[in-house]
Amino acid sequence: MILQTRYAGTSGVINGMAVAHLAFATNMLREPTLFEGTLAQPLLMREAMGALHGVVVSDHRYHPRDRLAFFAWLAEQDRAFLAGLAAKGQKARQRAEAINVRLAELDEAREHRLRPFHAARRRYFDYAYELEYELQYLLDPVITVHPDEISFEAFSRDQSTYARLAARHELFAKVGHFECGTTNIDFSARLATEMQRMRSYRDTRFTFDPGGFTVAHADVSAAHKEKKIELPESWVMGFLQVHSTMTLELTRLRIALVDMYNVCRFLRRRKARKSPRALRYELTPGQVPRVVLEPWEHVIELASSPVYDGPAFKSVRTWGRDRLQAIARLLPVCRGVDVYLAGFGLPTIYVADLGPAASFTLALSGWTDNDWTGTTARFDLLTRPLTISADELMRAYHAMRDVRVSTDAGLAQRTGLTVPQARSALSYLCQVGRAMYDLAGRTYRHRDLFAEPFTPGQAAAVVSPAAEESDPRANIAREIVDSDNIRIIARRPVPGGYKVSGSAKSMGDNTRHRPLFHISAAGHLIEAECSCAFYKKYKLTQGPCEHVLALRLAHMTRLDSEKGGTTG
Repeated sequence: MILQTRYAGTSGVINGMAVAHLAFATNMLREPTLFEGTLAQPLLMREAMGALHGVVVSDHRYHPRDRLAFFAWLAEQDRAFLAGLAAKGQKARQRAEAINVRLAELDEAREHRLRPFHAARRRYFDYAYELEYELQYLLDPVITVHPDEISFEAFSRDQSTYARLAARHELFAKVGHFECGTTNIDFSARLATEMQRMRSYRDTRFTFDPGGFTVAHADVSAAHKEKKIELPESWVMGFLQVHSTMTLELTRLRIALVDMYNVCRFLRRRKARKSPRALRYELTPGQVPRVVLEPWEHVIELASSPVYDGPAFKSVRTWGRDRLQAIARLLPVCRGVDVYLAGFGLPTIYVADLGPAASFTLALSGWTDNDWTGTTARFDLLTRPLTISADELMRAYHAMRDVRVSTDAGLAQRTGLTVPQARSALSYLCQVGRAMYDLAGRTYRHRDLFAEPFTPGQAAAVVSPAAEESDPRANIAREIVDSDNIRIIARRPVPGGYKVSGSAKSMGDNTRHRPLFHISAAGHLIEAECSCAFYKKYKLTQGPCEHVLALRLAHMTRLDSEKGGTTG
């Protein structure tokens, strides 16, 4: 699909002697979204926005080295060597050497004379490359004005890193007029450079509106800047996968600043030349957690962290650790970092506590190549919302649009739905880009990714069984259940959920597999295993297999019948 944006001018910073003006240009094709205020902590905003821009331009995929210059030099050396072999006699060789020396002198003189031209051409090429780079490859951050904060969301260029900056109203000494809504902002490299000049001794005015930071032109249309970016169809899938992961039953750790600094410092100074290259968290009941850096097996004891109180030892390996450097810049203005672990090879979420004024969320996919927007990682299959009607979904959407921020219990009270129904409605709204989950605040927030309004027809499509079972594995799981090829062997209630084991027969053959899982009361898979080949190869890094999904369907069906369909 094509994302079209139109900005009246560009974002920019005006630095005066006493007042600096930070102005963002918003997308004129979206709903009017306005905000103005005076920053109380400009340095905090500067560092947080710098970290966000670092994520936007980052690309940690493997790029082969450009060896064209080396091959050209090698060809020249071969030519000179062959020319030397062809020279016969001492005088011919001396003559050739003298000519080569003179040619080198002339080349050096010509390079000195053309140096200003080459510098000017390089500046032009840099400008053209930067402009084309921003137009074609970088997605402008999504900004949402809430009643209590402003949020900036963005993906990295390789789409394996998600970042969200939440700037609360406490960050501002004075908040003027604002209009809640969602839009895109023009976040250019020039703006990122200018923001580094923000200082604490200057008052900084923070505004964004459709007008942005414009320069007067005789032709008004010349002040408009348009972008048309080709986006993959799975772009919204990235937000769905992020928020599906955030709503799981995650293991939370609190890491002190010194420990996080030691991790980032070690990774910056060392580069692994061999596998494995994981960042391993080891959690032992009754002991403080520790981080192990492979392949050196370097251990960093998280001495300032609380003692792990889980029931059993847990070792969680994560990959793509170089992406963690995005949070290093925030450490001087940070109070602590909360780490949320989903499991072996699954995403890891870091939430930097910037005090009561702001928070910065960094969500890393399982590894760099397994990006958020791809089709292989289906973390949404780890959750299963209840089936609700299109009318209930529209009721929840309008309620969220009115209140802008709410918990599932608050939305249930506002709409007359049960808490599980409200939670399911919010899950569907996150799936279609009409809401988001704020992990730092443990709340849901209204956020429309699209300029078009959400219609009852769209609501009916998203809650239909066809939409729910659109994934091939989910389809196979439904066929296994409908053909009565699933058996629940053991089902034991545990605090906050159930542990279930069963037997499932694959479609098309008589092979039986033994799935088992630990599921929360809301239907979220906490842990799962299976004897099938898919699980042995991928674990849960690409979502659960069809046998685990079939067992969950059977469990949830029985649970609904036991409790009259009121469970989540």
